[in-house]
Amino acid sequence: SRRDDISILKAGIIYGANASGKSNIIKGIHILQNFALGKSTKLDFVPFKLSKETLPPSKIEVEFRSEHRYFAYGVELGLGCIQEEWLYEINSRSEKMLFERKVENGVQEFAFGSVQEDGQSSQFLNFLAAATPKSKSFLSEYVQRNGGGISQINEAFNWFDNTLHILFPYSRFQGISLKAEKNKDFQRSTCNLLKHFNTGVSDIRRVEIEKMELELPKAIYEDIISELEPGQSIGITSPSPNQTYFFDMDKSGVIRYYKQKTVHLNDYDEEIIFEEAEESDGSLRLIDFIPMLINLKHDDGVYLIDEIDRSLHPILSKGILERYFSLLSEERKMQLICTTHESNLLDLDIIRADEVWFVEKDKYGASHCTSLAEFKPREDIQKGYLQGRYGAIPFFASLGDLSNWDI
Repeated sequence: SRRDDISILKAGIIYGANASGKSNIIKGIHILQNFALGKSTKLDFVPFKLSKETLPPSKIEVEFRSEHRYFAYGVELGLGCIQEEWLYEINSRSEKMLFERKVENGVQEFAFGSVQEDGQSSQFLNFLAAATPKSKSFLSEYVQRNGGGISQINEAFNWFDNTLHILFPYSRFQGISLKAEKNKDFQRSTCNLLKHFNTGVSDIRRVEIEKMELELPKAIYEDIISELEPGQSIGITSPSPNQTYFFDMDKSGVIRYYKQKTVHLNDYDEEIIFEEAEESDGSLRLIDFIPMLINLKHDDGVYLIDEIDRSLHPILSKGILERYFSLLSEERKMQLICTTHESNLLDLDIIRADEVWFVEKDKYGASHCTSLAEFKPREDIQKGYLQGRYGAIPFFASLGDLSNWDI
């Protein structure tokens, strides 16, 4: 789509061999999101170890549209510390600095652009800057301590908080049964999609259980109880067994425990309750995509999915993409970016050549992205990809070398 002379792709499908670095693209944006929102004071990243430089800083920046404006937000990170942070408002012809932050020898320096036009005094901004911890983003500090004032900063924060959604291979949407319980339209849409994808699951619901039925480590249980407040519900997914639990505290302080379960229908249309752990990984993966598909039907958003094809049949992976593209229109401001190995998605009937990207490492171990559009393909691109014409596939030593392996 095109807005204010800035063109934006509605999708990005990223291919690459194992260890090519394609997942690091999404991991890097996730690190930036957590830092921007102030969710993590630990700058949990690993610098590029193969560089000739000694522990070079890592720079992460995203350009995005929030409401009616475009922004560039980024950080430069050293080991365990932030070295730079910035936010610019941008368009195709110019950029306007909103704030810049630099840290040298433990001393923070801030610069502010023409943001006083929204009624914020330089004295207040300097006071807030001085109070910002060195391991926390100024973006989150401003919003959480001020809550108003400079609309551009609030818009940028809101984009990271409400528009950007990231799903990893083992991400679980914990609240699907709770949301279905409270929103009948959401429940109806969920059931329709479960039927559409032919999972055998007819519904997802919460079932009340006794405290003794919780299969959670004591430390995790105590952490949840300490955070629970009257009128609040907290969900958590235990990986072993694969099970989602809910802790509900009513206004009087009484706690009830729930387990998320699936419903199947037998030959007599009778409901049979299944444990989540009894469902296949593919069914659970599909269930985790359902909130995204429902939300995008009504609201715009940016979704990043690492390994969209994990545990899914190729036709189902393609079906999710087709469902997404069916929701697109000129006025929609939505985007889907995913990594995959699934060559079945290389179909120019549903995606554009410039929406397909290939990631490869060079001889120094650095990853590089190349668009399919640069190859100007005329042949069957699925066949061309598998034959290695675009790179981004694994290469092995000669099978004859196996005789030298101890296997």
